Amino acid sequence: MHGLGLPGLSPPEAKDARVRSPRLRFLAAAAAPLAFLAVAACSPDSGGADDSTATSSPEDAAATSAGPSHDLNDVAVEQQDGEPVLNWHGEPLADGDLPFVTQQTQSEQLQAGDGEEIGAEDDVQVRYLAVNGTTGEQIVSTFSTDETVTLDLTDETLLPAFRDNLPGTTEGDSVLMALPAEDAFGEFGSQELGVGPEDTLLFYMEIVDSYPIAGEPVDPVEGLPTVESDGETPAVIDVEGVEAPDELVVQPLVQGQGAEVGEGQTVFVHYTGVTLSDGEQFDTSYNRGQPFSFQVGAGQVIDGWDQGLIGQNVRSQVLLVIPAEQAYGPNPEDHPELGGEDLVFVVDIIAAY
Repeated sequence: MHGLGLPGLSPPEAKDARVRSPRLRFLAAAAAPLAFLAVAACSPDSGGADDSTATSSPEDAAATSAGPSHDLNDVAVEQQDGEPVLNWHGEPLADGDLPFVTQQTQSEQLQAGDGEEIGAEDDVQVRYLAVNGTTGEQIVSTFSTDETVTLDLTDETLLPAFRDNLPGTTEGDSVLMALPAEDAFGEFGSQELGVGPEDTLLFYMEIVDSYPIAGEPVDPVEGLPTVESDGETPAVIDVEGVEAPDELVVQPLVQGQGAEVGEGQTVFVHYTGVTLSDGEQFDTSYNRGQPFSFQVGAGQVIDGWDQGLIGQNVRSQVLLVIPAEQAYGPNPEDHPELGGEDLVFVVDIIAAY
């Protein structure tokens, strides 16, 4: 296995008219605010808890399962010091007659936006606050740092309530949701997050932006390597007849509609790399089962990557043909077998934060 990093760094080990990029499935393990929204966290291996270790006491669990279903209309969102807080019957949720319980998912639009309608196969960029309805305690908030989280609505690891309720909303909407335990962390709960197996979760979510997951294929450019890719397995790259480059070549193969990648951002990608001299694959992230992440422009990867991905759009697939001097140079210490080699990469840009 060959990484893309400098010495001492250890990176993580178009079929039709519209081409789908690789899913963001494994990104949940890399970013806590996003991990919280993934149903994968429900499994015991992901930090789940049984009734003896969950935050809720047996009395709370019994009250939750047997109690009435409360009305989401009685919950309001107020701003305190620039951050949202949830009030229940006019007072902070934590001071109310807990637990707050719902037996089915409830969703209420608080403010209507004027942007594009969200589709069932979109990436949706959101800010959100999550509160435990049993304890009234805040679990996760992205508002304190003003960060956003991008949700892939086709990703089956995303909580079903979001896959079901976000399509049809609009950019600029703010939404309040209540999720029963069975639609959230279920019988395992989450000890790490302080969520018991019977806890209702409350979400306040602001929909910032959206764009289609599928990008538009770009017509091949004569003289460059040809590529076959399904977004799920390593790309097949044919370099026959391709001349050595005089300078870095950056050519989108699929044009995504996400935000442009900027210097200093952390980017998550899938990639496949071959040597231009013989077309032999020397590395691919697909064989490791998770995207590769790095900070753009920070010298964590070869120069051809640092330069070539800036300004490209999220959900694009990009062909990089990199001269040896912008790859590993003539005599690299970390990857001597790539010394003096011109390299070809196909890079799928999954997300950037």
